[in-house]
Amino acid sequence: MSKNLIIRISNGFGNQMFLYAAAYAFSKKLGYNLLIDDETGIEQDLRKWKKKKRINWIPKYELGIFKLKSNIAESKYKLGYLKRKCLKFIDRFYFKKNFLIEKRNKNKRTIFSDKYLFQKYSETIYPEGYFESENYFKDYRSDLLDEFSFKLSPNLKNSIFKKMIDNSNVVSIAFRNNRFSEFVTDYKNEQKLQKTADFENLMIKYIYRGVEYFKSKIKDPKFLVWSNNFENLDQYFDPNIFTFVKNDIENKIFLDFYLMCQCKYFIVGPTSFHWWPAWLCDHEKRIIICPKDLELNISSNINFWPESWIKI
Repeated sequence: MSKNLIIRISNGFGNQMFLYAAAYAFSKKLGYNLLIDDETGIEQDLRKWKKKKRINWIPKYELGIFKLKSNIAESKYKLGYLKRKCLKFIDRFYFKKNFLIEKRNKNKRTIFSDKYLFQKYSETIYPEGYFESENYFKDYRSDLLDEFSFKLSPNLKNSIFKKMIDNSNVVSIAFRNNRFSEFVTDYKNEQKLQKTADFENLMIKYIYRGVEYFKSKIKDPKFLVWSNNFENLDQYFDPNIFTFVKNDIENKIFLDFYLMCQCKYFIVGPTSFHWWPAWLCDHEKRIIICPKDLELNISSNINFWPESWIKI
């Protein structure tokens, strides 16, 4: 009987990649076959989304654009919300665990640990957590570069952004809008709006530190800015210096991510969506910077930023 590790994909694009990457590494280290649950996590996200309506995002399985070698799990391996919750509760009494659960401290923070590899597991196991640290999967970097290669390349023949990337020293910047006011009803919540404003101000200061850094490191840098919402960004970023990457809304996620992956210089924004193109960059002259501000680590994992990236 084969041993299977079932990864339940959920949340946004970058988080889905973290889930898969960590599960890939766990399956290799533990000797399990990796299968993908592409439904139950998304279904749960959709139920939550219908209640709160997060702006500029609707949950769906995003990893189909990649050449993943793992198969989609059969329905018998896909646990619904209530069944999963009950089995997780019962699992605490078992010697051989059915769940590989990322541990959180009293402050709900996580930290890289290899102790999960020394637990006894049953024939079928389910990871729980996002494991947002390269320490979980960096040993399989070459494998993941293949896994996360694109099935198809978009038609960018007339893309001004692709031409800039090909012909200039482009620095990729990501600005995350509405960090703490992501839902439709949040526009009435003054506390959340202020928290978002404070976060964005800190992010802007970090980006400008990054701009000055790259001006001192590379010749004639060109700055491309990606965002989930460009409203009012021209107040902070002079269009004569920064170019906003406004792709077709229907294919925005794919086009944005694909173009980001063509860059070799990064001011990595506080978003897992931007984290991944930087991590996947294999250019020998790549330069990747990330924020030193603790408030801009949007992950629960304190090891979110790779040690090799330059913190400013």
